[in-house]
Amino acid sequence: MSKIYIENSTFMEYIDKLATRITEEKFGEETFTDLPEDECTSQDTVRFTDEAQDFYNDVYDEYETLTNNLLGVYSNNELDNLEDIAKKYREIKLNK
Repeated sequence: MSKIYIENSTFMEYIDKLATRITEEKFGEETFTDLPEDECTSQDTVRFTDEAQDFYNDVYDEYETLTNNLLGVYSNNELDNLEDIAKKYREIKLNK
């Protein structure tokens, strides 16, 4: 299967929405906790509980891998990394 690359922010948003929804379904009302007042920003006033955050991280990784392996969809960051590797390889070869 050939790889399909999409914008990194779109890829991350997709995986985040899946992981957040699954986390919310598992933890219900125990998913989020209020941030201390000194940590609040104008946008963020809640965060995952520690247990929900650990679960979210695992689910995010799992669904990122599933999306890569089953659908062949990847973040375009992978392309950037491959381009960096190729550039370094070419530099090494030219300097020999």
